[in-house]
Amino acid sequence: MKKSYLLLLALVANVYGQTYTGFVKDVSGTEISYVIIEELDSESEEKNWTISDERGGFSINTKSNSNLLFQRIGFKDVLIKPEDRLSKSIVMVKESVSLEKVDVYGAKKEEYLKNKTLLNNLGIYSQGGSLNQIPSLEMRTYGGYAGVTSASFDGGYARHTKVLYNGIDLTDAMNGQVDLSTLPSFALQSVNYRLNSGTKYGSGSIDGSLNINNDVLYNNVFYGVGDFGFTQYGANYSINRATSKRNILFGKTSYDGDYKYSDSASNNKIKRLNNYLDQFFLAVDRQFVVREDFIVNMFTLKTENIRGAAGSTSFPSLNATRTDDFELFALSFNKFFDNGSLDLYMNRSNNYQEFDDSEGSFPVYSEHELDYSSFGVKGKQSINSSFNYEAVFNIKSERVDSSELNKKELETTSFSFLGNYVNLENDFKVSPTLRYDSRKENKKSTYNLGFEALNQFKSSGSSFDFNIDLGSSFQFPTMNDLFWPDGLYSGGNPDLKPEESEYIALSISNQSPVGKIKVSASFKDYENLILWQPNESFKYVPINVSSAERTSYNIQYLKNFSNLYMQLTYNLYDSLDKDIDEKLLYVPDSSASLLLVYKLNNLTHYSLNYKLVGDRILQYQSSFAEQVNDKSYGLVSFGISNVFNWIGENSIMLNLTVDNLLDEEYISTIGYPEPGRSIKFTLEYRL
Repeated sequence: MKKSYLLLLALVANVYGQTYTGFVKDVSGTEISYVIIEELDSESEEKNWTISDERGGFSINTKSNSNLLFQRIGFKDVLIKPEDRLSKSIVMVKESVSLEKVDVYGAKKEEYLKNKTLLNNLGIYSQGGSLNQIPSLEMRTYGGYAGVTSASFDGGYARHTKVLYNGIDLTDAMNGQVDLSTLPSFALQSVNYRLNSGTKYGSGSIDGSLNINNDVLYNNVFYGVGDFGFTQYGANYSINRATSKRNILFGKTSYDGDYKYSDSASNNKIKRLNNYLDQFFLAVDRQFVVREDFIVNMFTLKTENIRGAAGSTSFPSLNATRTDDFELFALSFNKFFDNGSLDLYMNRSNNYQEFDDSEGSFPVYSEHELDYSSFGVKGKQSINSSFNYEAVFNIKSERVDSSELNKKELETTSFSFLGNYVNLENDFKVSPTLRYDSRKENKKSTYNLGFEALNQFKSSGSSFDFNIDLGSSFQFPTMNDLFWPDGLYSGGNPDLKPEESEYIALSISNQSPVGKIKVSASFKDYENLILWQPNESFKYVPINVSSAERTSYNIQYLKNFSNLYMQLTYNLYDSLDKDIDEKLLYVPDSSASLLLVYKLNNLTHYSLNYKLVGDRILQYQSSFAEQVNDKSYGLVSFGISNVFNWIGENSIMLNLTVDNLLDEEYISTIGYPEPGRSIKFTLEYRL
């Protein structure tokens, strides 16, 4: 089978051009999914087209002088000429609405920030990919490129941030998290993010969600080398036919991973061993336009990861290995009507995990096989230009068969309803959402009430936007929490309740020639948080014991100059564990980030990303340990992309990326030192 992967390198492709990215909406400001966007190019025999995603977002690589046609049943066609591409928001009008009577919600608003990461070489070839660009997203890693990596909004628990790929849940049912290190950086090049998405995705999205996209904008082949024995190669390829489209992304990564760190006890440089990685990744997205009112989507994802489990500086042994094999298949049928749509979807995944340290001082061998399947129906309906709604019904089954848990299964049934009322005259929208989730041992109802007002105080010469979200969210207990076998030292608790959160989030933004300034505040209360604690027999069991609160303030500044994009973010966190009257573990006092992307000319681009993480508590004081605090650290990533040779309409690009440019010594997780400066060179051939 692997020989067939290599054949992808020989595929011939697309014409190099310009990337046009934006969002498709109706007159009420509601995103329109599955809009067909086609490049009208009389000189090309090959059809170039794409389809907007579930949130109406699209990206298409086109010639600079081509027109673009936007089509979906029930809406009038929209033709975008090259001079109109400065607009990032495409408005489509219902067939039954005359043009003279159209009112467009927020029509004069040009949002170049729409909760989506910016495409640049730091987002493709840097270690953290586009994740480092997301405001208020805090990363925790466990040592190097091969170390387990988790992400969370506002410094919260990783299990409270949902991670999806092409809208499909990747959550590990065992621990409720996603290890992002199983995905290579080039697979993280485009990410949508959303805060407080509990009523959208249910359990595990208390703080927010990350949706990784499988967009293929350029057909290319790439090969990279770097420090610590890093090598990587792969390809992106898009096959366009008149009624079908395939996006293929694959690659192979190898990493020796042995690097030196400063040992605090001896003040000497010590080499960190057993940190290698052998990783394979393949994603294939297929779209079929059966009729103008019927589209079929198929998606497959496969990752294979074999790595040394370096662990902390003291455990496990240098012989420990970890294997993660993940396969995913998704299928959806999308039927469109004049005033709505109906989607039928099904997803299935298998995740095999193995940990082997059988030759260590304390021999350990464990394996887990996780199966996940989901079936759902989603309906959208527009009553008129002021009111539309979405209803979703879903059944999800999670199964595990492991050396610890044996065979266990959880089945969750959920239903959600989202309504949108839009006042076109005054440019505001009210969006109530209700959600109900049922599992054998637990049932949970959540809600969100959203209010959005755009282009307010326009008479002052500078308009303002306002957003308010008020609601609740939750996290079901994981399989480890419920079913961990009752032993001498630990055991699960089948009587656990869901973790709960109630929140209010507010933001105000102003967009003017100076740039866009956005100020946000979020206030959250958590109840029934699950902690593993020793009981009267000194056996660790999970209990609903903890309550906490967290207040977050965020300031963003964005500016699109003619050749420069700037995003500056500052976050201030005030957290409290109410039970011990201490700040929450790993939540920094503050954080900041700066992203600069400079286009020197059509051939050369520069990128810089700076991430500052403030003071944190890594370990609480106890009868057998002292409190461990960690001072702030700042990481600089730098990238240069240069086209140095042209071959007809194709191009060769050289990308230089440097992670931790200043060679900062830091840890993001106690006991797991991180590597120093890392330099990568990637040669990319765009077809």
